[in-house]
Amino acid sequence: MSQRGLWAAIIIVGALALGFAVIGLFWSTGTQVPGALGAGGATFLGTATLGITVRRFLTD
Repeated sequence: MSQRGLWAAIIIVGALALGFAVIGLFWSTGTQVPGALGAGGATFLGTATLGITVRRFLTD
């Protein structure tokens, strides 16, 4: 049970880091703040959802 929580935390932290990287990338190219936050948020949601789904597929 504790390994599930650990893997979920790793996936969420990784998705969060990737989301922040995308926000920085978009913001550095001149995109306005709402666009950069939207791109980072979409990246976070997509990566987290995909990561949790893959973890469930591989471990259940």
